[in-house]
Amino acid sequence: MGAPPDQPPKTLTVSEANALLPTVRPLLQQLQGLQRSIVQTNQRLDELVAKLATGNGYPIQSIKQQVQELTKHQLQLIEAFQSALQQLEMLGCMLKDLDIGLIDFYSLRDGRLIFLCWKLEEERVRFWHTLEDGYAGRQLLES
Repeated sequence: MGAPPDQPPKTLTVSEANALLPTVRPLLQQLQGLQRSIVQTNQRLDELVAKLATGNGYPIQSIKQQVQELTKHQLQLIEAFQSALQQLEMLGCMLKDLDIGLIDFYSLRDGRLIFLCWKLEEERVRFWHTLEDGYAGRQLLES
């Protein structure tokens, strides 16, 4: 959810980005937990669908009910995921890699639009990179 094309993105200073981390960190951890739950529920659904497909004396009605319950649960997980992601985006965060907990914040450096770059394991925002370079081009901020 970026800014409209004719409107510049919301930019943050390093201090502003660091001030958001106590809110960002639990949202990111929540997203990671939801992602794990979504994957596990998908695997369970796949197993149940395979049982339905093969038959083999499995109680069809029971399996169908389990599929319906898991499907409903999966939709709730996806809604919670979308809600947490939207909250992150409203704070001015761009989720770049959920697995490693990588977040970028738009910022300005010498009048140029850049990204402040932060990972979940880091105590504070200490790196930046150009919009083109990405994570591989991370550079240490001056202290």
